Amino acid sequence: MFDESAPPSPNQALVALAPLEPEWQPIFQGSNQVVLYNPTSHALTIHTSPNLPDRPNPPCPYCHRPLPLGFPRDEHVDDEIHPDEGFHSRDPNYFQLLAIANESSRPSSPPPQRSGSRQSTFPREAMAEGYFKAFFQEEYRLGMGANGSVFLCQHVLDGNPLGQFAVKKIAVGESHSYLLGVLREIRLLETLRHRNIITYHHAWLETSKFSAFGPKVPTLHVLMQWAEGGSLDDLIDARLGRPTKLPHLQSSSSPSSPSDVQSPSARIRAFREMKRAPPEERERLRREMEARTSDRTAGRPTWKAVHLLSAEEVKSLFSDVVEGLAFLHDRSILHLDLKPGNVLLTWDEGKLIPRAMLSDFGTSRDMLHSSGSRSGNTGTLEYASPESLPSPETGLLQEVDSKSDMWSLGMILHKMLFFRLPYRYATEGEASVNDDADKMNKLEHEILAYAGFRSTSSLTTSFETRRLPRAFLILLESLLSVTPSARPSSDRIVSAMREGRVCILPPIFSETFFMNFRSSILQP
Repeated sequence: MFDESAPPSPNQALVALAPLEPEWQPIFQGSNQVVLYNPTSHALTIHTSPNLPDRPNPPCPYCHRPLPLGFPRDEHVDDEIHPDEGFHSRDPNYFQLLAIANESSRPSSPPPQRSGSRQSTFPREAMAEGYFKAFFQEEYRLGMGANGSVFLCQHVLDGNPLGQFAVKKIAVGESHSYLLGVLREIRLLETLRHRNIITYHHAWLETSKFSAFGPKVPTLHVLMQWAEGGSLDDLIDARLGRPTKLPHLQSSSSPSSPSDVQSPSARIRAFREMKRAPPEERERLRREMEARTSDRTAGRPTWKAVHLLSAEEVKSLFSDVVEGLAFLHDRSILHLDLKPGNVLLTWDEGKLIPRAMLSDFGTSRDMLHSSGSRSGNTGTLEYASPESLPSPETGLLQEVDSKSDMWSLGMILHKMLFFRLPYRYATEGEASVNDDADKMNKLEHEILAYAGFRSTSSLTTSFETRRLPRAFLILLESLLSVTPSARPSSDRIVSAMREGRVCILPPIFSETFFMNFRSSILQP
């Protein structure tokens, strides 16, 4: 245990210090915790105090020097660590400094090789062995995909919890080329900082076991911001009365109150209760919420839609998505896998509508440095643009650009407005096909034959009843145009949203207004 009242000393450091220690540098400050780093010995020490100041750029409470210029109040840090508590700041290279400290604490000589063991493709100096165990505690798996599994982890330092993060583990085996390809994307994403983009903090390589009886294999670990609100898919599922994979998204209210299944206040309370509890209590609360969800649905028909998203919710979430997409496009980066499952949500303090952030750039492309060639379909089929699929005449792949992302954006808007896609053979479509391969083939043909979105008088009447702005229909018509050049750019839509041309609860505008809005969206 640390003596919290004493200044940092060698016997409190996580790495042994020389007798004459130089000055320490603060690299993290939370509401009641400070992490100090020694740049000479690469040692770390942590102190806790209930009286740390709650203001931007306070002096370090131990060395009493002003925090360095790299310590601005950062909204990403606040959201990731404790959304409802005070000031948090973190050195931009915080996790890299932890890696250096971990490396300096490892033995100077490698462990002896077992007889018959094969030499790894990756040299020892490229492996950050022990980093995950030293600084993270795995809590539970958030999801699993083709490129790896994502885990919710608590960042700890000498037993002190410092915030929750998502860690994606990607088994790279001995494939050096595969690792380089993934790392190239991750390094690009680490440079992106935007309130509507999931923050990528750090990536490192160390061995990991993926099963109790399997061997340890070289694994790329990617440290990301955790979105406690789940995904847009989770939000829509909860509104439809379906169980979600995240227990804290389920309401703890009475089963006789279906309208509260996705109550924002209940969800926020449940999440904060779980987050503040110690690990053993957190697991108990999680089990109780899962049991309540099971009890509520057992023996009863599944709830139908609680209610569709309101105009305010659609506008806020759609605006977040398009802001994040415009940020990527402005940097010549295509996402190429936009879908509700890759739109993650976080709850800002005092807000009833979550903030949306784009994630999972596994298929993204840097248009400035990519080779320009495509080896296969990009993205998820339901949200893929027609031009991204093989040509039905030649079977060849066409080149895609930012307009392919705009089609996917239109499909996300369609899903938010109607809770379904315009395809019979989509995952949640009307058609029933037992053979998955046959269903995918039918869906691909349906996408290629889709004529684009067309508004009707009945839809206009329905939007008026739901008090939705008619501008959403115009956006759907333009984004879901089968002609890529007819789709608006993300910058064009951002401008329209910021200038208030997508109004909530609008007055009865003239046809001239909507004609002007349509022409402004579709300007080249």
